[in-house]
Parts: sequence; structure tokens; C-alpha cells
Amino acid sequence: MISFRQLSPIVLGLVTLFIAACTTEEPPEIVDEFKTVNIADSLGLDSGDAKIFLLPAPLQVVSALNVQNIPYKPELISSFPKDLEGNKEYQLALNLGINTIDLGYATVYGDYQTGINYATKVKELMDLLGIRSALKTSMIKRFEKNSNNIDSLSSIILQAYSSSHEYFQLNEREGVGLLILTGCFVEGLYLATGVDQALSNRQIHGLIALHKEYSANILLLLHYYRSSNDVESLLIKLEALSLELESLNYKYNASTGKATLDMPIREEKLDAIREIIKDLRNSIRI
Repeated sequence: MISFRQLSPIVLGLVTLFIAACTTEEPPEIVDEFKTVNIADSLGLDSGDAKIFLLPAPLQVVSALNVQNIPYKPELISSFPKDLEGNKEYQLALNLGINTIDLGYATVYGDYQTGINYATKVKELMDLLGIRSALKTSMIKRFEKNSNNIDSLSSIILQAYSSSHEYFQLNEREGVGLLILTGCFVEGLYLATGVDQALSNRQIHGLIALHKEYSANILLLLHYYRSSNDVESLLIKLEALSLELESLNYKYNASTGKATLDMPIREEKLDAIREIIKDLRNSIRI
């Protein structure tokens, strides 16, 4: 595809998502539901313009929980995925995002065996999505070899995630990459609202509040794939979540990547967010 201008979201960490745009007033008919689409015209961008999107990095939530010394809660990720064969590409992509976050959560807290189990599932999902060829070396072997080095394990996870997005970008199927990122978003918020200190810790409140903007940006981007019935169903649930997050007012510090709320999240609000994200997660998780 020849690109005359590009919509380039800047994402925390190593996540990248590029959506090319050309000068035609309307995009051509898309047969592949998740093929790269042109959206710059819809956003009113002129040639050479760019729009910045704040989106979640794959290890952002789990790293923040670890840095804040939030106790590990293994029961949040104790239920491993079922049989992955025979599922739609839509579900596989979302679950690759979910399992990547669970892999990261177990890894940063030193739960090696759970990490290996999730690394195996991530590998299977990448195989089913045709991404494994994008990895230069065996992820599982590298994971086992570096089991005592959390920094190395985190690097392996980020490399696998980055390879997935590069694969779909090169193959002009960035809709699948967006679904992977959406799975990361869902699981990150699920963990942030599920830990025991979610109500009492103001740093976690700020982490949860960031998902207000994440959800708005994901909704905007996923909208262009609404012709898929699966995406339409997902959007309905994401819109309900976005509405619940709307009342969270915060100031974002770009240099630290942190948000500070003008007031703590109340218990009833946290419960409402938690229930919506649990329902959303259960609706897409294999």
C-alpha cells in the first residue's frame, strides 16, 4: 500500500500500532475483516499530519503493581486457557493479548512455573495466528534458559509482543494487532482492579484511571472494524466500560507516565468497573 500520510499512535513501552492512510475519499471494499484500513480522512488529517494515541504497553500494569509492592494474587490467573484449536482468529488474537499479560504478571513476580505454562499458551496462540515465524529463536527455550533473570524474561515477552505487531503490520492486517492490544488492555485492567489493594492504594487508582483514555482510543480504532459481528459485540461491552470510566478525572504526567486523580475512587465505582471488566473478560477468554 502506498501511504501519503500516516496515523502514528505513540504508545507507552514498546507497543507500536501504525495505520496507513491514502488520499482516496473512501477506502476500498475490504474482504478481510481485519485488514489494515485507512482512517486519516475520517479524522480530518491533512497530508503529513499525525495523531497521537495513548495506549497500554504490555507490561505496564504488571510492572506498576510490582514496583508498588502490591502482593501477588495468583488466583487471578490460575485458570489456564482451554483447548485453543478451532477458535476464530478474533478470539485467538484477543487471547494472545490476555495470555501475554498473564505471562508478564507471573514473570515479574517470580512465579516461574505459571510463567512457563503461559509461555506455552502464548507460543500455541502465535502458531495458530501464523506469527511464530516472526520469532528468530524459540521463545520457550529462551524462557527456560533465563528462568532466574526477570529482566531477561521481560525482554523476551516484549520481543514476542513486538514481533506479533510487526508481522501484522507488514502483512497489512493490523486489525488483528489491534485485537491483541485490546486483549492486553482488558487483562491489565482486570488485574489492576482485582488485586487486594485496589481500593486503598492511590497509585493503583491512577493506573486504573489511565484506562479511561486507553478505552476511548481503542474504541475509536476498533470502530473501523465494526462490520465484523464479533467486533460489534466487543464494542458494546467496551462502550459500557468506557462510560463507567468517564467520571474518573485525573491529571496525566507525560514524563512519568502516571495519572493523579482529583479524588480517590470510591468502593461502589471500583466495584462497578470490576464487574464490567470481569464480564468483558469472560466473554472473550477461551
